[in-house]
Amino acid sequence: MCLRDTNVRFRRVNALLLGIVVFGIFGQAQVPNDSLTVAAGISWKRVAGTTFDAGLAGAASGPVSAVWYAAGTGRLLVETESSPVAAGRVFETADFIHWRLNSDATAPARNTGTAIAATLPETGAKVQAAGTRLYAAGPSNVYASDDSGRTWLNLTGFNNRSVIGDGFTALAIAPGNPQEIAAANRFGVWRSLDGGLSWSSLNEDLPNLMVRKLIDGRTAVLADGAVTEAHADLWTPIEGSDSEMALRAGFSGTIQGAAVSAAALSGTTYYAGTNDGRLLVSHDSGATWNVASTTAAGAIARIWVDADRPDVALAAGSRLYRTVNGGSFWDDVTGELPSGQIHGITADRSAGVVYVANDRGVFSGSLSLNDAGAAATGWKSVSSDLPAAAAWDVRLNADNTLTVALDGYGVFETAAPHHTMNVRIVSGADLTARPAAPGSLISVLGANVRTANMQTVGEEAVSYPVLASSDQSSQLQVPFEASSGTFSLTLQGAKDQWSVPLTVQDTAPAIFVDAEGAPLILDAASGLVVDPKLAVYAGTAVQILATGLGKVIPEWHTGEPAPLDSPPMVVGTVTSFLDGRPIEVTRAVLAPGYVGYYMVELQIPAIVNRGASELRIVMNGVESNRVKLSLEPGLPAQ
Repeated sequence: MCLRDTNVRFRRVNALLLGIVVFGIFGQAQVPNDSLTVAAGISWKRVAGTTFDAGLAGAASGPVSAVWYAAGTGRLLVETESSPVAAGRVFETADFIHWRLNSDATAPARNTGTAIAATLPETGAKVQAAGTRLYAAGPSNVYASDDSGRTWLNLTGFNNRSVIGDGFTALAIAPGNPQEIAAANRFGVWRSLDGGLSWSSLNEDLPNLMVRKLIDGRTAVLADGAVTEAHADLWTPIEGSDSEMALRAGFSGTIQGAAVSAAALSGTTYYAGTNDGRLLVSHDSGATWNVASTTAAGAIARIWVDADRPDVALAAGSRLYRTVNGGSFWDDVTGELPSGQIHGITADRSAGVVYVANDRGVFSGSLSLNDAGAAATGWKSVSSDLPAAAAWDVRLNADNTLTVALDGYGVFETAAPHHTMNVRIVSGADLTARPAAPGSLISVLGANVRTANMQTVGEEAVSYPVLASSDQSSQLQVPFEASSGTFSLTLQGAKDQWSVPLTVQDTAPAIFVDAEGAPLILDAASGLVVDPKLAVYAGTAVQILATGLGKVIPEWHTGEPAPLDSPPMVVGTVTSFLDGRPIEVTRAVLAPGYVGYYMVELQIPAIVNRGASELRIVMNGVESNRVKLSLEPGLPAQ
């Protein structure tokens, strides 16, 4: 490009200064300042699956009360066992892999065993006929007989144990095929295609995991009291016990008059609730107890106590109660919370936020936990993207994730909404919410980040370099080795920690713009930044600064400025369009001397229309933001 007035048309900015200027523009007060609103924009993901490892012939699930084949359809239906908060649900499968809820079907009467047999294989066994063969389901095993029940073959027993679990409730025989049978028991539903000689689990997609409590984000207690830990897509039993159950058992010896139904402790301060609604506190590790004057409306189901201030606690059953004076007084702070038995509570005292799990899902509300202020306000559902089911527990974890246990559907987690409402990740180029790509710059709005790490299942944590930070925002680079997918990025500040979702894909091109939306463009010949107020001339070569173009050749180190000579080239193909028409891209490389910046060199056509035109780049089918260029048809005067 020929220069008419260098002092007017160009600003020379070195790489480091440009990075600071761009970040400074983007780091201004663009952080949202909304009041608590958590109902929308929450992305839940399932923790493990809906089955657990019981050492059986396949993955186990919760109890199934009925199983039957729908006549003439080839579909198998089951009814899961009812829970204290919900009637049994009916699910069906046509491919014996995936299950769907069937709200219209009604389970037949449980296996009544109408067939007559000469003998029973075990006491209580129910017998069904399949042609000349008899099948029997007993409390412990499934059996077959081909001689009218005079002798029986144990189809499930091995080493004095059923290979598919025990507690059989029903047996179903496929119409027209006596070799295909399905059995329901307290470990789920099982199928055999060879008359019971071998069995397969049908539980993996069946929503029937009976989680009742959360110990932490990866550890849960099942309805039978078993403690399990999440491993990939399966829950695995581990050594341990329900600590709250142990507390309740210990308190029962010193609290008379009613069964202890809830318990919690912090330091030497112990709280207890009873099934007749009494609330008690001990400040000497349970040696003596004081009974509060408040009596709850019904049994106390759960108690939460603040770890740093033991005098602050919440108790819940059909209503929500708060104490800020160590249990001397309890206030009903339920407010306008949708009705339903509350099964779990968690809270963040410093943020004044409480989450409850009840029969209708998970809700968040604003509540002062530093004084005896008003009742909770602003209740909103945070489970709109979750299956419609009662919530048994909810927990805030140390990594600022929120975990919930749903009746039958298992455990789900998300970044705690109240932590992320003012902390979000956007593109470092234009501050819009878009996926990131390996090597790209991202801005964290609302957080002064010191360190950032991404942890994926089975992999070591990957560090995201922090390039600049302030109280308003921080700028990070996505590592070149980052994998594609949606993950939770853990951000650590001086005191606070946030867990914010981030989606990474192979490419996510974005053109850098200034505070007014003008693109950052360099003159290809001089390397000077073009003043955005002045036009770009036809027939000239320009370089745009972008991010999100992904991996490069040769590979480059994350967090290091690109070399001034022979900068690495992007792996994919970059195309560019001016007013919808393709224009030539002469090269696409890491911007020399920059971290996280890419430089795309374009040849402006020799013939252009005067005025504003729209420019965009595309990589691997992914479009960038669209920016405006002011064009001038002729070359500048010499």
